[in-house]
Amino acid sequence: MDDAAADALIRHSEALVSLVARAAGSLVAIRVGGAKHITGLLWRDDLVVTSDRALPAQDGYTIMLPNGSLASCRSSQRDAGANLALLNLDISTGAVRPRPGLAQVGALALALGTEADASPTVRMGSIQRLVRNPASDGVAIVLNLAGPAEQGGPVLDAAGGLIGIADIGPMNETVVIPHAVIARVADGLPVRDVEQPPVMRAVGRVAPPAVQPARGGGASGRRGWLGVALQPITVPEPMVPRAGQASGRMVMSMTAGGPAERAGLQVGDVLLALNGHSASGAHALRAFMGADRIGTQIEVRLLRDGVVMLANVVVAEQPAY
Repeated sequence: MDDAAADALIRHSEALVSLVARAAGSLVAIRVGGAKHITGLLWRDDLVVTSDRALPAQDGYTIMLPNGSLASCRSSQRDAGANLALLNLDISTGAVRPRPGLAQVGALALALGTEADASPTVRMGSIQRLVRNPASDGVAIVLNLAGPAEQGGPVLDAAGGLIGIADIGPMNETVVIPHAVIARVADGLPVRDVEQPPVMRAVGRVAPPAVQPARGGGASGRRGWLGVALQPITVPEPMVPRAGQASGRMVMSMTAGGPAERAGLQVGDVLLALNGHSASGAHALRAFMGADRIGTQIEVRLLRDGVVMLANVVVAEQPAY
C-alpha cells in the first residue's frame, strides 16, 4: 500500500472513530433483568426511545447513562405498530433531538449498541434495500447485517445523521425504524406532507415537452397536492456540491395511484426544489402548494441514488379526506 492510500485509510478510520465518539453521548444501556440489557437512544433531554419488542414490560427501568451514572425511568408510551417504546427519565440529561440522516441504497450505515456500562459498540454495513411499509405508512430500511445485538440503538449515515433505530427483521436481518416514524411517535409530528410529479430525467438530458394543463380546481378552497409523505433530511456532505444545497425532503411513502406514483417518483428520492424554490424550509412547500398551483405543471429537482434528476409535475387538487 502506498503512502497516499494509507493516509486515506487512516483519515477514513479517524472519521469513523470521531463519529462514534460523538454518537456515544446519546446511548444508554437499559437493564432488563439479571445481567441482560438492551440499547436505548436519548431522543431528547428527558426521553429515551428503544425497540418495543426488545423491552420487557416492567413498572420501571434502570438505565446506565453515557457518563456512567445510573438513572431511573418509567414507560411513557408503547406503540406496537411502530415497534417503539418511549421511556421518561426522572432527570435531565441535556440531550438534544438527533438530526435526520439520509437512507439510500448502497450507502454506508453504522449500527451502534452498548455494553452494560453504556460504552459503545459498532458494526458497519450498508443499506441493502428500501421497502414500502404499509404498516407504518413509510419505508422499511434493511441493512446488509444479521439481526442486531444493537437492537434499539441508533443507525447513522456517513455524516452522522440518524437514519433510525435498529431492530430485527423477519429474516433475522437488521431493519431500521426510520427517524420520521420516531418523530411521529415521540414528538407527535405528522409523517405525511402534501406533494406530487411526472416525467423523470437526469439533469442535462432533454425530455419531451409535457402538455401544460389548464388551471382549475381552486374553487373548492383545497390546496395543491403531490401525493407523497415527506421527511426533512440532511444531504450527505459528499453530495452537497452535486445537489447544490445541504438539505431537502425525502419521500417516505406515496399515495397509490396518486400523482407522484404515476410520475415515477420513488420512495427514497430527496426533493430539492420546486420550480427553483427550495423544498427544505419548514413552510416552503406549504407556501408553494397553494390553490393557484392546481392544474399547473411544475419542475421538481430531486436527488436519487446520488444523481440529480428533474421531473415535470402536474399539481393535483388535495383530496377531501
